[in-house]
Amino acid sequence: MHRKSLTALIPFCLIALTVSTVAAQTTTNDSTYINRGTSWLPKDDLERAIEDLDIAIAFHPGSAVAYYNRGVLLQARGEFNRALADYNKAIDINPRYVSAYNNRAGILYSLGRVDEALADCNRAIELDSKHAGAYTNRGVVRSAKGDFEGARADHDKALRINPKLPTAYYNRGMLESLQGQLDAALNDFNRAIELAPTLSVAYANRGSVRVVLGQLEAAVKDYNRAISLSPRIADLYQNRGVAYLLLHRETEAERDFARCLELDSSLKASLEQLVTAAKKKSLQINELKTP
Repeated sequence: MHRKSLTALIPFCLIALTVSTVAAQTTTNDSTYINRGTSWLPKDDLERAIEDLDIAIAFHPGSAVAYYNRGVLLQARGEFNRALADYNKAIDINPRYVSAYNNRAGILYSLGRVDEALADCNRAIELDSKHAGAYTNRGVVRSAKGDFEGARADHDKALRINPKLPTAYYNRGMLESLQGQLDAALNDFNRAIELAPTLSVAYANRGSVRVVLGQLEAAVKDYNRAISLSPRIADLYQNRGVAYLLLHRETEAERDFARCLELDSSLKASLEQLVTAAKKKSLQINELKTP
């Protein structure tokens, strides 16, 4: 039986982006700049990394790896249209570039071009049938198209290929949450967090499952952790505020709701609906407790 959620689920998670390195060339300096560009990533210096890749492309405009890596960095910076152009160029140069198809699928999905995203996932899997990331990404796309059975099969396949892929556990947990399979979802979110302790969305959605299960104190702890990792996601404050309301901690709830609207005022209508539902639920709980 499906139990109605009083909190908002955070979206599915596409597979983490990865950059490529290349062997040194003897005739140009492009490999130096490609590899140095990727070296800035642990320092979170995207600007310098992109500058190095600009130089690499100027040295060697036929380098699919340089375009791909710059696409990864632009995508991480939220510049989806520029990233899409770079993935397109990488694929034009190398039509068998599996990671470029996989990452382009993520961009297309984010832009709402779901059919094109599905085609890219299919192409990535056609080129590499053992690419776990492509399967879980296709599962996300299939969920968006309402093909939940196919989505489940893809996440399962991804985990058979790579049992330590946290995003696959997370995405399968999301699917289970939407289908009301809350115990299974909780198990998958637990596993995702074990493998990726900084995956904030896994804490957030585990918190939402725990709210539905009545595990309110545990839910608050999950939201606390999610907010510490991603303090500018408005939905997190909204959801924690709902949990506080159900715990009759109204002052903390109001503070969270105010912070939610500071970050995203467009959530006002949905927040009001959630608060109304939470207050109604709280009254029902109190009535059950009354002798």
